[in-house]
Formats: sequence, C-alpha cells, structure tokens
Amino acid sequence: MHNDAVTFEERVGILVNSDEFSDFEFLENLSRSLTADAPLEILAYSKSARNFEAENVLGFSNSDFKLWGAIKSTNLIDFTAKPFRFLISYYQRENVFLDFLTASSRAAFKIGFQHGVSDCFQDLTIETHPDQTEVFKTEIIKYLKIVNRID
Repeated sequence: MHNDAVTFEERVGILVNSDEFSDFEFLENLSRSLTADAPLEILAYSKSARNFEAENVLGFSNSDFKLWGAIKSTNLIDFTAKPFRFLISYYQRENVFLDFLTASSRAAFKIGFQHGVSDCFQDLTIETHPDQTEVFKTEIIKYLKIVNRID
C-alpha cells in the first residue's frame, strides 16, 4: 500500500527579512530552544542580492522570482517543499516574496509576527517587534508548550 502522507522532519526553517533583522546567531539559538538537535535552515531575503555564505545562510532577492511571481530558484523551491516541524517567519513588514514562501511551505507548524494580512499564513502569531528577541522567544516557547508542540 502506498502512503502519500507527509512525514514531518525534526527540522526548523526560518524565513527572515535581512533588511529588517540580521542577528542570525539569535535565530540559531531560537531554533535550538525549540528542538535542540534539529537541523536548521535559514533563508534570508534582501532587496539587493547579498551573499550570506559567511553566516551559513541561504540568501535570495526579488530576482529569484519571475515576472508573474513564479519561483526561478531551485533553492527556494526545495525550501518550500521540505516538511519542517516548525517554520518561523521572522519579518514584520509585509513582503510578497516572504509571504509567498510562507504560504507555500509544507511546514507542520508556522510561526510569525502579528502584522495584518500575512497572519492568515501562520498557525501562531506573536504580537511584538523583531528587535524584541527575548519576548518573541519566550512567547513562542510558552504557546508551543500550551498546544503540546514542545515539552
């Protein structure tokens, strides 16, 4: 018998607007606090095609999308196809590229900031600002425990 059910991996994905926030060390620590040994993949948006190799982060920009919104980059296609346990959308300003990737993701549980239209893509939204890192982390952990997503 063939099973088409998606198996979610112990993996964390993070989408971040690096024009808004670039403390990748905090994002790594946040991931470890959710699932200590889970692999982490960070995908960082920047208006300018910036190189993030030094931070061990995959970067992308507007140029990774075709004129009508289709994704050109295989890295982005692969990212959205991964069955992450958690996807954290670490950006507050609306961004059609980040919103599209969040909505397209096959993640089991999506977490982000409360900021309007994009809230509908999230399972959990936190009302704070990206610079309030400890508040965001504390609130995520608190609510993920309440809904039995972490111990």
